[in-house]
Amino acid sequence: MGKVETIDALKVDLSPALTDEAIEKARGLIGVWLRRDVHLPSLYEPVSAHDIRRWTNYSVGDDNPLFCDPGYARLSQWGVPIAPPTFLYTIDSGIVAPGLPGVQWIFAGGRWEHFEPIRQGDTITARARVIDVQVKEGKSVPRFVNQVGEVIYTNQVGQTVSRYEGDIFRVPRSRSGQGFKFKKETGERYKYSPEEISEIAMGYRNEERRGSTPRYWEETNVGDALPVLFKGPLTLVDIVGFYAGRRTVYNVMKLAFAERDRHPSNCYVSPATGVPMHPAAGHFDVEIAKEVGFPGAYDQGWQRLNWGGHLLTNWCGDHGFVRKYSGRVLVPNLVGDLTKLTGEVLDKTKEDGEALVHVKWWGINQRGEKNCEGLASIRLPSRDIAIKR
Repeated sequence: MGKVETIDALKVDLSPALTDEAIEKARGLIGVWLRRDVHLPSLYEPVSAHDIRRWTNYSVGDDNPLFCDPGYARLSQWGVPIAPPTFLYTIDSGIVAPGLPGVQWIFAGGRWEHFEPIRQGDTITARARVIDVQVKEGKSVPRFVNQVGEVIYTNQVGQTVSRYEGDIFRVPRSRSGQGFKFKKETGERYKYSPEEISEIAMGYRNEERRGSTPRYWEETNVGDALPVLFKGPLTLVDIVGFYAGRRTVYNVMKLAFAERDRHPSNCYVSPATGVPMHPAAGHFDVEIAKEVGFPGAYDQGWQRLNWGGHLLTNWCGDHGFVRKYSGRVLVPNLVGDLTKLTGEVLDKTKEDGEALVHVKWWGINQRGEKNCEGLASIRLPSRDIAIKR
C-alpha cells in the first residue's frame, strides 16, 4: 500500500488557543459570500412531503398533520404540506463560522424572518456570509468569539422566503487551557422518580394543539399564556432522531476521511483510541463532549429552537404563520435533561395588512434553570383582514 497521510502527520493543532491574530483573520472574512458546498444536495432538490414529515417527526418531535399528512394539508388554507418554522436549518444549517481552525464552534441561537411559507415542491437555495465577529467574556469561559452569520433563502421563482442571522460561539477546546469550566453539578445525572415520569407522560398525552380552529387576532389578549409543551428527558435516541430528520448530515466512512482531508482542523482525535472523528460526536460521547467544552453528551442547539417553534405552531394553529422567530440557548441541555416550554403574549399590532401577536417563549429544565428563550411575531387571522395564502 502507498503511504497514507494521517491527521498526526499533518501536525494540525486540534486544540489551539484563541489568539488576537486568529481573530483578526476571521474578521477579514466579514461580508464575503461563502461557498456552501457541504449543503449542495439540499440546494437543488425540491422539498418533498417526505422531507417535511421527517423533519417534523424526528428533528422536532411533532406529529402536526399540517406538516405530516398531505391529505390533511390539502384541505387547509395552504393546499399542500408546509414546513415548520425551523425547517430551513435542513437546507442550510445557518452555521457561518469560517476561520479559527481547531477552535470549537457551538450553536448559541438565531433569528428568523419568514416572508413566505416553505411548501411541498419548493426548491430552496441559500447564500451566506459573516456579518460580525465579536469578542466576548463569559462566566464559564474566559474569552470566546461570536461569529454572527447571515443566510438568505430563495425559492425557485426568485422570492426571498426567509432571512436568518445566527450566533456561533467559537470556544477553545479543553486541552488549549482556555476552554469551558462548568460547575461540577452541571454534569451530574438527574434521577427521576416514578411520579415525575408519570407527570411527563401525562404532559405528552395532554399536549394542546389548536389545529384547524382559527385563533383570531381579535380574541387574543396581552398576557395570554401558551400551554406548556414537554420535551425530554433527552436521550441519545432523541439526538439520533434529530440527525435522521435532516436532509443533510455528517459524512461517514470514506466520505468522512475525505472531508477531514479538506478540513483537517475540524476534527477530534481520541486520546484513548487514536481515532479521528467529527467533533459533533460530542453529542453522543462523554469523552469528546468534555474536550469540546461540555460536562456530558448534549443536544444539538437547533433542537431547542425546534421545540420553541413547535410550541408556537401548536398555539397559533393552521391559520397562523410565524413571521419572526428568535431563540437563544442559555445552559447545556445534557442527556437526561427535561425541558418544559411555555410563553406569553406581550403585544398585538396591525402592520402592513397583517394582524400580528408578539410572544416571548422560554424553556425550564428539571433543575429550575431557564435553558432557552426567545421572541416571536405571529400572523393570526383577523376578522377584518383577508387570509393570506
